[in-house]
Amino acid sequence: MKLITSLILSFLIISCAQQVSSIKDDKDTLEQQSNTGYLLIGVDLSYGLKYIDISGKKPIKLTEEDLRSGKSYFLIDMPAGDYAFKDIGLNHLFTYTLKKGYWDFQVEPGVISYVGHLRVNSYGIGANAELENRSSQALTFLEEEFPNILKSRRVRYRGPGEDPFFEKVENEFTGGL
Repeated sequence: MKLITSLILSFLIISCAQQVSSIKDDKDTLEQQSNTGYLLIGVDLSYGLKYIDISGKKPIKLTEEDLRSGKSYFLIDMPAGDYAFKDIGLNHLFTYTLKKGYWDFQVEPGVISYVGHLRVNSYGIGANAELENRSSQALTFLEEEFPNILKSRRVRYRGPGEDPFFEKVENEFTGGL
């Protein structure tokens, strides 16, 4: 009975998250006075995943269609607010539940909020997940793939810890204005 109840609760929780797709066109779609921003996540996987659940103001789910083995980025427009990586579906049987605290991040209104690079490695039936700050690689990605959005939006690191990299680069190119 406990197994059935757990499965039903898991299904209900998972079904509440909205499946999203990364922005494909280099067109800034945020309205000037809206309370939305862009979320930028890097993903580095040693194998494909079933899903990644992100909880917060607008719970989202990245699915196996997006989470194939290798390196990729997700740029998503979202309501500003506090979020957290919640669960990683390793496959149909195993879920990696992430502890609260370290996996928290913010989406800031009107900017591109880079939250880090999620790296997941498989070890037999288990896995190891890390969130790494690779700000310079994220900036290179934006310069190559989304130059128009980058021209109209600031980028800020909003993952665990602090990193003034984007502010320093911005000040260098604007002459400190």
